[in-house]
Amino acid sequence: MHPPTASALAFATIVAAAAPAAAQTPLGDAAAGFLATLSGDEHEQATWPFANPERLDIHYAPVDLDGLRHGGLEGGKYQAGEDLLALTLSSRGFAKVRAIRLLERDVRALEAGQSRPEGFRDPGRYLWAFFGTPATDAPWGYRYEGHHLSLNITAVPDRPAASLPLFLGAQPRKVPAGLPSAGVAALGKEEALARELYASLDDDQRDLATLPFKTGRGHMVGQVPTLTSPAPVGLPFPRMTAAQQEQLLALLREFATFWNEAIATERLAEIDAARDGLHFAFVAREDPPFSFYMRIQGQGVLLEIDNTAGGDHVHAVWHRPGDDFGQSLLAAHLRHHHGAVASK
Repeated sequence: MHPPTASALAFATIVAAAAPAAAQTPLGDAAAGFLATLSGDEHEQATWPFANPERLDIHYAPVDLDGLRHGGLEGGKYQAGEDLLALTLSSRGFAKVRAIRLLERDVRALEAGQSRPEGFRDPGRYLWAFFGTPATDAPWGYRYEGHHLSLNITAVPDRPAASLPLFLGAQPRKVPAGLPSAGVAALGKEEALARELYASLDDDQRDLATLPFKTGRGHMVGQVPTLTSPAPVGLPFPRMTAAQQEQLLALLREFATFWNEAIATERLAEIDAARDGLHFAFVAREDPPFSFYMRIQGQGVLLEIDNTAGGDHVHAVWHRPGDDFGQSLLAAHLRHHHGAVASK
């Protein structure tokens, strides 16, 4: 195990006088079961104290990754990891994760002849990092991360897990014929819903919604571990028709139902609480083809999809500004079970 930091030790002191052990959750059981399959060296690569700063050190490019390589696990160990992902996600979410991982074969083919480290483009190059001890009365979490994928789970007893920030990506945007994943558009449904909503706007609505075009992800603010809410831009939710409002919510539901039912219900409740203050912004250009940027934001909601870096390389990021990595969930746990107030 990685050595604890001073903050980790301080946190451990706060939670040491805990309430009686809570009932173990299926997610906690699955995580504990997965960790139990690992060798000593593998366990050391995969685990940190819960309060270690590594928990917040996520990556939007597949460099400087840390943890235990999923593709290097054998037999039942690999399957135990797959089972944990399947339990965390909906069936559609799990299928999307598998599709994103397999796109590494296509990127490798497209980059043939370029100088890359050995194994850099590999569907197995996704890393596990666990924080704290699963299935106990204390907080714990995990990160599953690699190219175009960062899942960040924070769990406390008796509550659905926090699951933001979330990063998903796709390259190519839609895989052309002749490549291993031909025809796959890993974020195609999400793009289609955003484009359909924008196409439904009248001229006055479009004037409010449309941003100036910026290349190279120039509008994206969410490719950071945490952030506070930026100033709202775009078309306000109350200025939409009922049908357009439903289209906007359908796009948000597409992301929320990436997760299992319990987690999705929490994310949908957060969206519903923010709905009247939501804003929708969009811009598209056909040079390069299919370039676009979309943002939905409101209180506790920031969702971005961007395809402005060459037009064939989609990034999608979902944050809960001011409450990423389960900040409020952890504060409530400390307050209710330990009589403590979480420090900033």
